[in-house]
Amino acid sequence: MTLKERVTVTTAAVAVLAVATLYALARFSGSSRIHNHCQVLQRSGWWVDNTSLVWQPQGCTQRQYVYDDVVRCMKSPRSHSVGQYALFIGDSTVRNKFFAWARLVDADIDGDAKVHSDITVRWPGEAGIAAQFVWDPYLTGEVTQQVLRGAYNETLEQPRLVLLGAGAWHLRYANESGGIVGWRRTMDGVVQRLAESRRTGATPIADHVYISPVAPVVVDKLTPERRATLDPAAITWMNAYMQAAELPVFSSWTDMAQARPIETADGLHYSAGLERAAVNVLLNRVCNRDTIDPHPPMRTTCCFEYPAPGSFVRWYAVATLSALALLVTSARWTSVARIVPSAATLRQLLVFGSILLIMFVCDRTPLFEKLHKHFVAWVFTAMLALATVGGAATWSTDKTEAFLGRAQTDEWKGWMQIVILAYHAMNASGVSGIYNPVRVLVAMYLFMTGYGHCCFFYAKRDYGLRRLTAVLLRTNVLAVALAYVMGTSYMDYYFAPLSSAWVLIVWATMRVAPAANYTHLAWAKLAASAVIICLVNGLHLWPFALLERLGVIWSAREWEFRFGTDIYIVYVGMAVALVRLQYGSQLLVHPRWPQIVRWSVPASILGLVLYFYFELTRASKFEYNKWHPYVSPLPVLCFVVLRNANGYLRSHSSAMFRAAGLISLELFIAQFHLFLAADTKAILVLVDSRLWFVNFGVIAFVFVGLCQALGSASGTITAWLMAKVSVDAPAADIPMSELPVAADRPRALDRLASDPPLLARMAQLPIFDSLALRWAIGLTALVLLNNYYD
Repeated sequence: MTLKERVTVTTAAVAVLAVATLYALARFSGSSRIHNHCQVLQRSGWWVDNTSLVWQPQGCTQRQYVYDDVVRCMKSPRSHSVGQYALFIGDSTVRNKFFAWARLVDADIDGDAKVHSDITVRWPGEAGIAAQFVWDPYLTGEVTQQVLRGAYNETLEQPRLVLLGAGAWHLRYANESGGIVGWRRTMDGVVQRLAESRRTGATPIADHVYISPVAPVVVDKLTPERRATLDPAAITWMNAYMQAAELPVFSSWTDMAQARPIETADGLHYSAGLERAAVNVLLNRVCNRDTIDPHPPMRTTCCFEYPAPGSFVRWYAVATLSALALLVTSARWTSVARIVPSAATLRQLLVFGSILLIMFVCDRTPLFEKLHKHFVAWVFTAMLALATVGGAATWSTDKTEAFLGRAQTDEWKGWMQIVILAYHAMNASGVSGIYNPVRVLVAMYLFMTGYGHCCFFYAKRDYGLRRLTAVLLRTNVLAVALAYVMGTSYMDYYFAPLSSAWVLIVWATMRVAPAANYTHLAWAKLAASAVIICLVNGLHLWPFALLERLGVIWSAREWEFRFGTDIYIVYVGMAVALVRLQYGSQLLVHPRWPQIVRWSVPASILGLVLYFYFELTRASKFEYNKWHPYVSPLPVLCFVVLRNANGYLRSHSSAMFRAAGLISLELFIAQFHLFLAADTKAILVLVDSRLWFVNFGVIAFVFVGLCQALGSASGTITAWLMAKVSVDAPAADIPMSELPVAADRPRALDRLASDPPLLARMAQLPIFDSLALRWAIGLTALVLLNNYYD
């Protein structure tokens, strides 16, 4: 892809994002109940598919409540109520919701007992009430009136939550209840009591009071008696009346039932699964304030108030705006003080800073909606099929015919990253048969790390700090910046630290006794390095305790899992590199080489078949993880053989996949907050949340365009920080080691000083060009940020 094409794609992406932002701003409300999605949580949503009972509120993500969450909610110190329980009052439809709530407290409760009577559930091992149901299908009973008046006493404590519901019995027994007229009179009384309870000085009914809608019926499943009285039109009118009266009705429950008529056996009462989903919506409305951690990742966005930006983000925004100001006046400043970066560098700093702020707005504010991720097999398959068609349509001839050449490895990285994006977007990690091969894709990246860097050190004999620093800077600049801007951990963007660690290990392995790299002793070095690293990981010798003392809190367990899962594949990559470099010329002239090449193709196909049979027959992905370090080299090596089976395959590649491979690092890291949301736990919405496919296409286009800009900016920033560095990478190097040459590469630390004269003289001192000093300054700054980060 040419520079002109990149600019065009990026510019178009920015334009689309600007339109989406204006659309979001037009819909945004200053009311917290609206922009934090409390209101829509009650009013609307849809089932994510036609089979599972997974409910998607419009524009936000829910928490799936369990017992501990309910305890934390009902016993919250923020509660103003006396009692720590939920009170359900009404008919059998309300009773079913009571049972759905009660099963979160006591899973063994009998849902068929005490049909027309009061029911009480207590906290396990305690005397306190957890939930109580009062049978009152007309809402005219003594307890109901006592609750509505707020007249609590020793026998009836003020509850944390009250849910009221009636209507079916008014229709079913109209002569006794007065029918719709009697129901309307009752609901008008509820409206009046609620208004009185909100007056200053009045005793509130509870912290939360909600009304259950009249359950819609499935006429064909009703008994003749019910069919004659439960009129769907009357039920619709009753629910509309409650909404018009501005009662706090959970209208979304009506949508749930109407969209799933299959979930009712008798036409009136719905399944335990549907009622559990309905109660989960209620719990999100009532409890999210008390149960959600306001720190990243914000996996639950329904009825959630995003925290205000911290001081670091505010200062970061100021710095980005300063770059804009300097860019506007760059000609004046450059003539006065050479401490100011060049205009080209300032532009890239501005682009980099602006995109990170865009990510913050997308993923750390309520401006854009978020949706749950949900696996749908045919959608996932369609995504991969579409990518395959695009890759095949851009199949083209390369400049060289090389084993694992640059074009081929860029293509390899590209299609793997596309698969990983589809895998994350569709939440396919829960499918073992997909999770296991994706683990192999990570192994393939690391195989290229070992292969590419081993080839470089072998061919260039450059073990200097400059090239190593350039690689590590290029790998980490985006991940480190995001960790501070987004309030996450650097380890969350696990591929950056994982790749960096292996780059250092490959460098150290090749750097020790470098003359041995060209003899048979290279294999002994490889084996010794593997043993040492396996011992470090197996004996938990990573310096996490020291890092914790410095204020750097990383998860040792998560790191050891990530590192250990692919602990051998990098050495396999190095071994392949050594075989090619040390014995390649001898193998090509060996008399049996043509026969080896001929049999390697069917052997590789058989190897892939055996691998997929093995991974598909594992009981779970957790069992597969135990085998992965030992079996992953098989599919990786089989793919390498098949991809390089003949000259035609070696001299051709897909332009689309190559383009994706060039920005694979940015695609992987930026997906956390731009392609996806909630640190990959949700889908970001730029268009209407109901238009899933349209939104996916728009966000994918914006994402790719901004990642291209990020790739260019990261390369320029790295070049600026590195001054003059030779970065001639090997043909098979990985994206993390690519260092694009900046258009305007300044001298040491971007001409760090010339005017005034004192700064000019200081900048000429050799110490200011020392990489060791820059390392010390950079690491010290990061440690300080970790300790004082807000």
